[in-house]
Amino acid sequence: MTVIIPKDVYLTTVAACVRFANKRINKDDWLEVSGIFIGRNEGDDVYITKSHPIMHQELDKDAVIDQYKWSDEDYEALSIIDDEAFSNGEFTVGWWHSHPGFKIMMSHIDIKTTLSYQTNNPLAVSLVFNPERLVRQVELPEKKGDPVKQLEGDPGFKIFSLDDVNKGIQASYHTVDYVINGFDTKEQLVALTHKFLIDITNMFPKDNIFGTYEKFVNNRINELNSLIQGTDEYLATLMREGASDRVYEVLENQTRDIRKFVATTFIKIENIKQFMDYLEYKERDTIIPKIKEILSKWDETIEHLNERLTEIAKKY
Repeated sequence: MTVIIPKDVYLTTVAACVRFANKRINKDDWLEVSGIFIGRNEGDDVYITKSHPIMHQELDKDAVIDQYKWSDEDYEALSIIDDEAFSNGEFTVGWWHSHPGFKIMMSHIDIKTTLSYQTNNPLAVSLVFNPERLVRQVELPEKKGDPVKQLEGDPGFKIFSLDDVNKGIQASYHTVDYVINGFDTKEQLVALTHKFLIDITNMFPKDNIFGTYEKFVNNRINELNSLIQGTDEYLATLMREGASDRVYEVLENQTRDIRKFVATTFIKIENIKQFMDYLEYKERDTIIPKIKEILSKWDETIEHLNERLTEIAKKY
């Protein structure tokens, strides 16, 4: 049995987990995240086509164990996703969740959840991801005192399957082979995903997502306006100092820098749009429209960029 995982499925799972467990968040506040996989079975292999983040723990400082409860919205999301998948000839092929900062294994709760999937589909799988395993490339010890095992080219997860569902929550489990498509080598996977983690950590917050993107867009707009105003003032200074022969060269250089800034901003905005695929299902209807509204402010700003640069060129 082999599980086939496309690059976008892997990155969706990583992003949703790292959003709630990264270096910007105190480790005591790291939270587990859960989601499901959509796909199909072909022979003994499982082909995953989509990863859907569904929910995360509720942090309770007074509780011995953080609350890990599926809401009515979460169950409704599962039903909608499953219906949509079925209409495309696919179905739920398993689930995934994170163990942020602790060992990858199956707890009795994980076994119980996996049992609910594998009872209906014997090939259903359970993926467990630990962001620190990916970042540090280490296998945490089985028990205290055991050495930490160094890893190489590890994607930060293991996939499990129950041995015998008839044993219920007493069932043992084993690891399952997998292939992640979209990367040339394991080393490339780790290197590119580490860069991806930086973007997620900086630009895909678990809280204040609107404030984060509004601040980003406003800063980029202000910086663009400063670049344009600075260009105008620089050229005016050259004219006053009798250095009109330098105007063309300076205008070309400044225009190039402005367009480079715009292009860089465009890439970051496209990244933000991509991040919307990593939201929990129940968040999307409320968050995505507001994010589109925030990002539209940038579109409105650059709509007349060519006209503004042309006006400056005509002045000098």
